[in-house]
Amino acid sequence: MRITLVRDDGKVNTMRTLRIEQLVEQMKVETKTQPVSKMREVLPFMLPGDKNDYVQKVPKLIPAAAFFRKGGITTMSEYNGIVMIQVNNLSGHMEADEVKERVKELPQTYLAFTGSSGKSVKVWVRFTYPNDLLPTTSEEAELFHAHAYRLAVKFYQPQLPYDIELKVPSLEQYCRLTFDPNLYFNPEAMPIYMKQPAAMPGEVTYRERVQTETSPLQRLAPGYEKCNALSVLFEAAFARALDEETDYQPEGDKQSLLINLAGHCFRAGIPEEDTVRWSRAHYRLPKDDTLVRETVRNVYRTCEGFASKSSLLPEQLFVMQMDEFMKRRYDFRFNQLTSQVECRERNSFNFYFHPVDKRLMASIAMNAHYEGLKLWDKDVVRYLNSDHVPVYQPIEEFLYDLPHWDGKDHIGDLAKRVPCDHPHWAKLFRRWFLSMIAHWRGMDKKHLHIILPFIIFVLY
Repeated sequence: MRITLVRDDGKVNTMRTLRIEQLVEQMKVETKTQPVSKMREVLPFMLPGDKNDYVQKVPKLIPAAAFFRKGGITTMSEYNGIVMIQVNNLSGHMEADEVKERVKELPQTYLAFTGSSGKSVKVWVRFTYPNDLLPTTSEEAELFHAHAYRLAVKFYQPQLPYDIELKVPSLEQYCRLTFDPNLYFNPEAMPIYMKQPAAMPGEVTYRERVQTETSPLQRLAPGYEKCNALSVLFEAAFARALDEETDYQPEGDKQSLLINLAGHCFRAGIPEEDTVRWSRAHYRLPKDDTLVRETVRNVYRTCEGFASKSSLLPEQLFVMQMDEFMKRRYDFRFNQLTSQVECRERNSFNFYFHPVDKRLMASIAMNAHYEGLKLWDKDVVRYLNSDHVPVYQPIEEFLYDLPHWDGKDHIGDLAKRVPCDHPHWAKLFRRWFLSMIAHWRGMDKKHLHIILPFIIFVLY
């Protein structure tokens, strides 16, 4: 069984295959240059999306198949049935070791190792036909691999204390070479048998988690972290207390206001000590610490119905619940190129964004009703047309994500593909191309870009 190792650091671009046993021994001992250790040292200081030479120097591993290049085209030579699932965003080696210990107990685990970042675990699982054979063509392998990946996630996720990060199941899926002397390798692991599927799996939900939050702060102020939830609930309770204190004067007696406020905080589910802390910090309340603490304590001892009623207005609570539901269940973006809102479902095998249509909006409303949230079609439309949906600019995303220039004149190569007798064609095309990109990126907003090359195709 062979896997593919790719070196692509900007200077060298090679592809070779090696046996699993060779790879395992190679990952147990790091080379003298220590590329993995150096990468782990710089990772904490990198921002998301940054490119770094230390990362590029670590080779890529493609476990699903053996590939080779012929004429610049990558082709599969052998499919080995290995599916890789990834548990990412761990805190460090302690959690990584915990994941490895869990997967060791399963007889289907073929290989498990700590990722190159030191904060992830990669688990390799073998799949075969019931007769121990494997697909031979790339088309059959792609179908088989997509179904196998779903089955592997469904099988391993209930056994793990951390979430598996869902990836697009492709034969070219890779991870970086790592250094892990304590990796787990079981060459006698039991393969998972699966028949050849006839089509790609449908984009059905992998799991729908309705998070029943036990904390009253999270339940009554959905979508907020604890500190922000306390601030929102306390200010709402203070506003209610002020509304009920019709005769309140800023320079008068504040004891009645404090008693009323403590009652609203109690019913909103704010812990007693947090109510004391926020009351002491509020400029409209008494500054005597003992008076504040004793007043709040007496109110909390005599009141009933802790966390039974939010101080938020019904409209506020509904908008918060809707925003929390939308962000927990879906990813939305407004595509400026097509002027459409696009969506994909979180925690599902929907890896790609699709335009939002009436059917999807009805499904969103139905899913909200299943959770007990009275979200109607007009509310969904209002949310999708608001600035709560972030703007997505495909051209800018593509341009800003391009790798560093390798020094080659790719624009000139593109111009040479167009037959032209003009001696300055390549130079003029390059100038026009750079000007067009500059206008796309908004680098020049004072001048109008009116130059346009005309290319005439003659059909014979």
